[in-house]
Amino acid sequence: EAPLTTMGSGATGEAAALLQICQIITSDDFDAAYTWLRFEFGVNTWGDVKRKYPAGSRELRYLQRVLLFVETLGDLLRRNLLPEDAVFRLIGEIGLNTWEAIMPWVADARREMDDPFLYAHIEWLAARSFEWQREG
Repeated sequence: EAPLTTMGSGATGEAAALLQICQIITSDDFDAAYTWLRFEFGVNTWGDVKRKYPAGSRELRYLQRVLLFVETLGDLLRRNLLPEDAVFRLIGEIGLNTWEAIMPWVADARREMDDPFLYAHIEWLAARSFEWQREG
C-alpha cells in the first residue's frame, strides 16, 4: 500500500488522501487483517498477544497492519491534516473497533515497552470518533 500523500494542496490534496484511505480500507490485504482483528483476534492480555502471535506470524502482521493504519490516521487527524467529517464517514467503526480490540492489554504493553504513548493516536481516534458520532 502506498503511503498517504497530499498531492497538491487544499481540497485537491484532501481528496487524494481520502481516495488513498478508501483504497487502503477496501484492499484485500487490509480487509483480511481487519476481519481477523474483529472476529478472530480475541486476546485480552499483552502476554497472550506475545505468546499467540510471535514475530513473523501472519496474525502478527495482520495486527501490525491495522494498528499502523489506524495509528497513522489518528495522528493525521489529530494534527488537522485531514478533514475529520469525511474521514469518519469513510472509515466508519474502524477506529472504535481497533481500540476496543487493544484496550484490554495496551496499558501493559506501554509499561513493558516504556512507551506511555504507544498507540495513543488510536486511543484518541476512538474517543474522537465516539464524540463525532454523538455530535452527528
